[in-house]
Amino acid sequence: MSLTGLPLLLLVGVATLAAPLVTTLTWRRRGAGRRAVVGRVVAVLGCQALAVATTFLAVNRDFVFYASWGDLLGTAAPAATIQTQDLVAPGQGSVEVLQVHGAASGATAPVLVWRPPQYDQPAYAHTRFPVLMVLPGQPSTPSVMFAHFGFGAAATRAIDEHAVKPFVAVFPPLMTNPPRDTECTDVEHGPKAETWLAADVRTAVQQHERVSAGHVPWAVAGYSTGAFCAVKLMLAHPTLFSQAAGFGGYYQPLTDRTTGNLFDGSRTRYDANSPLWLYDRGGLAPGHRMLLITGRQDPDSYAETERMLSATQGDPDVASLVFPTGGHNYRNYAGAVPEVLRWLGQGGFGG
Repeated sequence: MSLTGLPLLLLVGVATLAAPLVTTLTWRRRGAGRRAVVGRVVAVLGCQALAVATTFLAVNRDFVFYASWGDLLGTAAPAATIQTQDLVAPGQGSVEVLQVHGAASGATAPVLVWRPPQYDQPAYAHTRFPVLMVLPGQPSTPSVMFAHFGFGAAATRAIDEHAVKPFVAVFPPLMTNPPRDTECTDVEHGPKAETWLAADVRTAVQQHERVSAGHVPWAVAGYSTGAFCAVKLMLAHPTLFSQAAGFGGYYQPLTDRTTGNLFDGSRTRYDANSPLWLYDRGGLAPGHRMLLITGRQDPDSYAETERMLSATQGDPDVASLVFPTGGHNYRNYAGAVPEVLRWLGQGGFGG
């Protein structure tokens, strides 16, 4: 059963309700003695474990901290798949899955592509659309982020309200070498995750979709690790990305058991992958913009975002959005999607 599926939640929930009843009915029948005491202790602990499991499954289903059993257990994951069922309602554009075989990075993975309603309209038959790349958190998937951000509805509404011009959105996975979190880094003698995003995904989308050709810059946004990667991509590749928005991000590389040794102890390579260091070194390129979004109660983002904002203080091309309550999850950041799209439109995205 799927970790985030309703069947598993219902099964464990029913067991949680039934366990105390069964324990009560059999309590006196257990008699006395050591074995009876042990049995009662095990029964009580079992009831508590089921209650905790039900709470975890309910919260995880809502916020998707872990998208699969592989994410939860930290085990090797199967080949990435993207589910497109029910991602968009009629009139909200269309989604397709583009299988990208990365010639530069060597990675192969599916990429979710959202096309606006205008894409198939005769008036736009010869239009090449601007591109917004959207990066999920870790662990997560493009389809989970698309669904929990309500992206199809929000983007269609923003286009209809003329807040932003019609555009194509591209949702690539960050985890191309599961279960390793590469922090969108080109690891020496290892995965080329930055090259995957900056070169391979861009090339494939330009070859298969009716989007801006050549070196026309894209916009890029992301959540959590995806926010880190979005800002890093714009600062490290200013000719390829000109606007970046980070939802609940952090702006220095993180290394732990999920990432392994990304930089081989090299401070130079660490700095080269740090958005904070990249900005300190050269700031934003002319005509480039950055929007940082965080919540005061988000322990994974607020302090890091404040540090980045402090480094950019006085830069007219850096904006922020700070909401007062809510933690680090998709639900609390989804409400900022319309504001990000308006911000892109104000910056001439697609103009």
